Amino acid sequence: MLLSSPSTRVAARLGVTLLSRLQARRHIDPSSRCCYSGNAGSVAPQTLLPATVRGTQERWMKRFESESIPEPETSITNIIAHVLELPGPGELGNHQNSSLSDAQMAKIEELCECRLARMPIQYIIREWDFRDLTLKMIPPVFIPRPETEELVELILQQMDNEEETLFLEIGCGTGAISLSLLKHAPKASAIALDQSRIACELTRENAETVGVQERLRIFKHKLVDNLPAELNGQQFDLIVSNPPYVPSVLLPTLDPEVKIYEDLRALDGGNDGLTVIKAILRIASRHLAKDGVLWLEVDSTHPPIIEEFLTKHGDLMGLRFMASYKDLFQKDRFVEIVKQ
Repeated sequence: MLLSSPSTRVAARLGVTLLSRLQARRHIDPSSRCCYSGNAGSVAPQTLLPATVRGTQERWMKRFESESIPEPETSITNIIAHVLELPGPGELGNHQNSSLSDAQMAKIEELCECRLARMPIQYIIREWDFRDLTLKMIPPVFIPRPETEELVELILQQMDNEEETLFLEIGCGTGAISLSLLKHAPKASAIALDQSRIACELTRENAETVGVQERLRIFKHKLVDNLPAELNGQQFDLIVSNPPYVPSVLLPTLDPEVKIYEDLRALDGGNDGLTVIKAILRIASRHLAKDGVLWLEVDSTHPPIIEEFLTKHGDLMGLRFMASYKDLFQKDRFVEIVKQ
């Protein structure tokens, strides 16, 4: 995704608007922090007590609620914890009576204005936890969802940590899947692909933070039917992907946090949501080693369609549909396919 992409341009315009609004507010802040007392006709400015974490949290949570911002408590808790440089949002409860400086209040207001513009909290604080990793997040790279943590757990339950394993991730985004697998499988190595230059750079940066960069190769590549030429003939023990699977016609119906800020290429699955998934099946047919496994995260309507597709074409492709698994919301979300 180039920096001049539509979603990034929208975010940039919003940023300029927000900054202007913020500067205007800061201009009048001094008068709003004073009160007046004394006899009629006399004016005695008296500075208010410093704002506290509790009061600021409650005030912004009400503001978010009044403007129908999703997850208002999570939003303001993460913002304040980030500004205070706490280890995590769970620590905020120990600081409810702490005073906030003018600089901290100004930063909180700036970030809250971004949230009012429906910017995802992950982009606002520039990091997010995925399982036991804290990963850097930058727009418009696709934000990993909680369901994907379950996909990683399913894979780790099957991986033998004592064996050398080579796996491929298609559409790495932030690197969440590859980095989690590499951290918990010390003898594994991986190749990650993404069509976005920014995503590839972010995956590399996160890999260095986690300390697994020596076992990861990253390619900028748009998947159509083939892997990069350097990988011709390469066989993998495992292929994993959380591919684009939203039907194109549904993209305008997505939440503002998604359709304005995230890279829609990471979401657009074509007319039926299966365009990239079918391309991955063709890749798996050629590049999975015997008994290798393909893991996919898909739309809840897709598992029976994929199973039917492989019932018809699986013998020719050398692929067998093994099972589908439900996510934490009890929706069919993950598919396991084996190379025969």
